[in-house]
Order: sequence, then structure tokens, then C-alpha cells
Amino acid sequence: MNYTRTVHTCYLATFTQALIVNLPPLLFTLFARDYGLNLERLGRLVLINFVTQLTVDALAARLADRVGYRRCLVAAHLAAALGFALYGLFPLLMPREMLYGGLCFATVVFSAGGGLIEVLVSPIVNQISGHLGAGAMTLLHSFYCWGQMLTVLLTTILLRFLPGPLWYAVPLLWTAVPLITTYGFATAPIAEPSMSETPSMPLSKLLRSGPFWLAVGLMAFSGASEIAMAQWASLFAEQGVGVGKVVGDLLGPCLFAVFMAVVRMVYGKLEGKFPLEKFLLWGAVACIGCYLTAALSKSAPLALAACALTGATVALMWPGILHTSAGRFPGGGTGLFGMLALGGDVGCSLGPWLLGLIGDRAGLRMGLLAGAVFPAGFLALMTAWKRDAKLEQD
Repeated sequence: MNYTRTVHTCYLATFTQALIVNLPPLLFTLFARDYGLNLERLGRLVLINFVTQLTVDALAARLADRVGYRRCLVAAHLAAALGFALYGLFPLLMPREMLYGGLCFATVVFSAGGGLIEVLVSPIVNQISGHLGAGAMTLLHSFYCWGQMLTVLLTTILLRFLPGPLWYAVPLLWTAVPLITTYGFATAPIAEPSMSETPSMPLSKLLRSGPFWLAVGLMAFSGASEIAMAQWASLFAEQGVGVGKVVGDLLGPCLFAVFMAVVRMVYGKLEGKFPLEKFLLWGAVACIGCYLTAALSKSAPLALAACALTGATVALMWPGILHTSAGRFPGGGTGLFGMLALGGDVGCSLGPWLLGLIGDRAGLRMGLLAGAVFPAGFLALMTAWKRDAKLEQD
């Protein structure tokens, strides 16, 4: 059976995931200016986004086994489209004092779809590919980066040329992507990962494994390192560095996504020629340097460059840990991907929220300075992971 259209639909699904994660923070400046939301409440929207996703992560594997991957993914993209629509309509339909509650509800709706997408797409492509190498995994996840870049670029252009009160049209227009992907998953052939001939590793066995918890921790620090910078780069560029919103969006989160995409695609093409674990270790070191530079530099261009280059340093963390974990725990199946996604979303939830909480009290630069703890934690756990793997081989 030809699964080409299925793979392409999975790529579009990662685009939808990029929208779910990156569209809301592009509107934070508007929410702060027009509705008086402070940094902590904005950070709480990010927390709600990822807490919802990690809750769904914990249920996704069992749900997919019961009702099937196709139905889950169709429902996920319908939820994403509905959430985006509500994000745009609530400002028109709700009184000002109730708007924040409406934004929280809309966030829960599209984030529930994001949780299903995150857990189910990778195992589907893995099943189709037979054996998914690091290059294939990074290539799949590079489409998230291109989606992030297009989300930032097109949203910035729309906000620049739309009259201010019409900003709500932006999330309404973005509903087109999950609706197209809904049709793709409704009609394309789906290879159910549960049909794999690879023996399944019980979740209970995974939960008793020390290296498995190292992997979960690595995913948490990976998510925090990536999303904390990606979510706050736009507002930091405007409030912390002092550039306009359009310039800040293009030189902050947009370039962040470009650097992340390029590194993932290049590594995907050069798979096997460079050791992944060394890339992860040195990437963590470079990521610490970027956070410190963004927080401490008095030069606006250097601070913005550090924000953007963080995308390159975190590029291989998420897909790299997925790949190395799949190799270390063969037969882990959807349960493994679900638990790793859950760990990643814990980091994605707490990282941006903590950065916003500190930034609200001490300024965004201090928030970014505290954010250097995330790649430092990744570096420490990656060192332990590598040492443990070497002991297993000996």
C-alpha cells in the first residue's frame, strides 16, 4: 500500500502542532496592551496549553488502541480548528472581564488536539518507515520548525497590515490548516502501530527502568529549553530589547525557527556521519551560552542573535532523545512515545510559566537568566545517560 499521502498528512499535522504552540504568544503583546494581561497571566496561558497536552499525552496511547488512530487524529484536528476559531471569536462575543476565561477555555480545546497529534504522529511514520533512524525523525520534526517559521512570518505580516481591532481574524484564518489535515487523516491509509510485529514492552517494565526516567527527564529539560525561549522571544524583543513588534517577531521567534529547521534538516541528510550524543551534549553547552548572552548582553543585536541561535542549539534535543530512547527500549511502542511526550510537555508547561513568573517580578532579562537552568539540567542528565549506556555495553 502506498502511504506517501499519509506521510505528507503527518507533516501537515506537525504544522498544526506548531500553530498550537506558537500562535498564542504572537498575540501576547496585543493581550497585554488591549486587555491589561500581565506576564504571569500570559505565562499561565502557556502553562494551560502544555498541561492540557500532557494530560492528553497520558491518555492518548490507550485511547488510540480503543478507537483507532484515524478517529483520534481526525478529532484532534477538529479540536484544533475549533480552538483557533474560539480564540478569534471570544473577543467579539464576551465582555472584557470574562475574556481571559474564554482564552483559557479556547486554549484547552486546541491544546487537547495538540496532545493527540504529538503522541500519535511519530509512531505512525515509524510504522510506515519500518525502522525510523535519527535522520528520518529529525526530518519529520523539521516540519514543525518550518510550521513555526510560517506561523510567525504570516501572522506578523497579517497583524502588520490588518487594522488593530481586526486581529481576531488571524486565528480564524489559521483554522484552514487543521481543517485540511482533518480531511487528509479521514481519507489517507493509516498503518496502525499496534499492528507492528515488534514485541511490545509493557509499560510497567518501562516504569521500573532507571534509564527510562532519565529519558523522561531529558525530554522535560528539552521542552523547557526550547519552548521557554520560543514563547518569550517576541515579547522580550519588544520590551527587553526595545525593538518594534514586527522586527522583534522576525528576528526573534522567526529566526529561531529557521535555525532549528536548518539544523534538523542538515542532520537528517548527514545521519550516521556525526555522533548524535556529542551533538546533544555540545548543543546543551551552546544553549546555556545563548540564554546567558540574551539575558546579560547590553547589545540589542547580540541579545536578539542569542535568542535566534537558541533554535540551532535545541534543534536535535527533542527528536534526538526520541530516537535514542526508541533504540534503547525496542518494542516500547506508542506507550513509550506517549510517556516521553508527557515528560516533554511537563518541561514545555513549567519552563515558559516559570520564566514569565520571574519576568513579571524581576524583568524578562532575569527570567531568561533563570532559563539557563533548563539546558544545564539537560547537560547533566545527558552526561548520566551516556555514562549509563556505556556501562550497559560493557
